[in-house]
Amino acid sequence: GMVGWGCGTGKIMDNWYYIPPEHIEGDRAYISDPNERRHLVRVLRNKPGDVIVFVDGDGWKYEGIIARSDPEVVEITVETRSRDEAEGGVEITLAPAILKGSRMDTVIEKATELGISFVIPMRTKHTVAGQGSVSAHRLDRWQRIAQSAMKQSHRARLPRVLPVLDFEILIEKLPEYDVAFLAWEDESQANLVSTAARYSDAKRLLLLIGPEGGFDRQEIERGRQAGIHTVSLGPRRLRSDTASIVALALLVSR
Repeated sequence: GMVGWGCGTGKIMDNWYYIPPEHIEGDRAYISDPNERRHLVRVLRNKPGDVIVFVDGDGWKYEGIIARSDPEVVEITVETRSRDEAEGGVEITLAPAILKGSRMDTVIEKATELGISFVIPMRTKHTVAGQGSVSAHRLDRWQRIAQSAMKQSHRARLPRVLPVLDFEILIEKLPEYDVAFLAWEDESQANLVSTAARYSDAKRLLLLIGPEGGFDRQEIERGRQAGIHTVSLGPRRLRSDTASIVALALLVSR
């Protein structure tokens, strides 16, 4: 379970399920995802009459009673539906440079726990060779990691993992955000916390985190010209995956 973040008690609250909105109609909901069904029926031995909690990924949380469960479909009678108040009005988009191996998995899992709304895997000049092209399979895997982390951390909103973008293309999308921050180890004047404090009214935030080799000097110049704030995350050099998590934690605490 999650410590201190609104822990549930007993079997019912600890296992949340995800049912997309298209499978919720009035007071009926259907779990058609085979993995979710298997988990519910085989692993947790849930049966008709049991109470379960599920979320729709759009910010709504439901409680329902299992009406029918068989290998093809689990049908739930919806009892209550409520808005997840923790999903405030702020939308954070994390754009982490693509990392190799499982480090990107970790970033997506932790970013979900910390409440982000979107992830844009980013290609930069120093992105490790071979990491630039991301297969549909890998994107799908990241989306599944976000889904699992959403349930584990009892969130009702599912972060969306968007297709990979080049740094240059991402800069063209800046007008879609109220403010953008770029974590840069050579920034000595501005830190993230004090800079973010000047934008307390911002609703759509973009956070760019560079690759292990850092951002290229030209990328920094280009970003600054476009209006991105370069910010420090403190005195220590952080690994790229750590930087994503630390920067998000600092932003969320604001």
